[in-house]
Amino acid sequence: MVKAVIIDDDITTIHGLTRTVRWNELGIQLAGTAKNGREGLEQIRAHCPDIILTDIFMPVMNGIEMLKALREEGNHAEVIILSGYEDFKTAQAAVKLQVNEYLSKPATLDEIENVLVTTMNKLEKREQSKKEDKELRELLETNLPTTKKQLFKGLLEPEFCHSAFFQKAADYLKIDFTDQYFTVLLIEFFINRERTSYRPSDLSLFAYAVKNIVDELSQPKQGVYVADVQRNLITVIVSTPSRMKKERVKLQVKQTALEYLENIQKYLKLQVCASIGQVGDQVEDIHKSYASAVDLLAEREKMPDQQIITEEDKKDQSKAVCRRPIESYQAIIDAVILGQEDLVEERIGTLIGKLRRESIPSISVLREFSIDIVGILALALHDHGLQIEDIHSDFNMCKELELLHSLKDFGDWLRDLFLPICEVMSRRSSQKHRKTIDFIMRYVQEHYAEDITLDVLAEKVYLTRNYLSQIFKQETGENYNNYLTRIRMEKAKELMLSGNYKIFEISQKVGYKNNTYFSQLFKKHTGVNPSEFNQ
Repeated sequence: MVKAVIIDDDITTIHGLTRTVRWNELGIQLAGTAKNGREGLEQIRAHCPDIILTDIFMPVMNGIEMLKALREEGNHAEVIILSGYEDFKTAQAAVKLQVNEYLSKPATLDEIENVLVTTMNKLEKREQSKKEDKELRELLETNLPTTKKQLFKGLLEPEFCHSAFFQKAADYLKIDFTDQYFTVLLIEFFINRERTSYRPSDLSLFAYAVKNIVDELSQPKQGVYVADVQRNLITVIVSTPSRMKKERVKLQVKQTALEYLENIQKYLKLQVCASIGQVGDQVEDIHKSYASAVDLLAEREKMPDQQIITEEDKKDQSKAVCRRPIESYQAIIDAVILGQEDLVEERIGTLIGKLRRESIPSISVLREFSIDIVGILALALHDHGLQIEDIHSDFNMCKELELLHSLKDFGDWLRDLFLPICEVMSRRSSQKHRKTIDFIMRYVQEHYAEDITLDVLAEKVYLTRNYLSQIFKQETGENYNNYLTRIRMEKAKELMLSGNYKIFEISQKVGYKNNTYFSQLFKKHTGVNPSEFNQ
């Protein structure tokens, strides 16, 4: 129960307030009383009240001195001043000391109780806000690894830097992307695929080993971020101060790449190469650097003697190289890991359509694509403590490749591989994201009158809007906007049944400034116009 103390040098006032105010009905426990500021301090320190009712002009220590001492101690109780004096300087001092209300004596019982009700509402909102903040901090800890991944991986995509999530996540992680050049470095490593003992899980272990080497070498360097880890490809973003000359930047990134390659070869005995994208002038250009690095890597077979490929090394060739659609692979596997079967089907169809339009790859190229996909999938599952063999017990890469003879075979094979995994991940994802979705649903039910778009909520839990939208639909079976509308309409019906409000008032109370739009939604939701609902 909320506690209160009364401090006043007028005993009649104390007795009157004690006897006449309906403390219990208001949900308030009157914990103590005092006749001056010094006694008031003792009572407040002893009982830690939520509400302080105090006079200003009292002997020994006045109310302003008492409040100043309390605020210096970090006390944040709500203060109601009840004084027979009106003085501008006193009122000004009270404002600085965060006084909730200032009532002049003699105040009526109704005035006092109304102020107490208002204060109780403020305390309730403050407590609710504290609860939400605590829950959000816990969610942030849970979502922090995902937030980091989404930030650096998102930088490889166009327009990502203009999203609310980017700035929020960058601020939270204390990363400053201003006054920097940005260059993307791709590191690719290879295992002898003719090994009879080849298992997809081997690739995951090597990828983690490579990432650990890159992480360890990057620690003493400022502005080097691992943005993505795929099958046998590590994507690194290198930022350098914009005061440096671009030629110096290129040289520094090349030296960094060489250091990575030498250590990977030394400790893991892998064949390894790298490509360096164009230097971007600002954070918005990272996706361009990434695209150019991917294109350069596709030219690797034309330059077999070149371990680090840069734009300066690129030469015109008559034969076009079939570019591996790595982004499409990753998009499909992202949907698999989320357990979204419909999205997986859609993205497989998009990939097959893209390959058909761009000229159907040869069987050997399709098999090369398959090896890429299995490697990326194995690495993604490894993050969740799984292997492909845990779901496909008889999986054998060599036998899988033998089944691929056409683009149709490739599409069917992708579905057979991904959909059973999708089902498993759907069950696991449900447990992982339950806390986040529970928070979102409760938040909507408590703040439905506010402008709570999915972007606003995504910022609160430090997830991208698209990711939050996907897991919300997966967990609840409906999209976020439908859920918000349904909650608002249910609240609107409750208000209409009370008979205390006009339609335009109800519209505003449930979060709609446009009455016509509210009426349209209400009819769509209930089948009748708002004016007909109570009839």
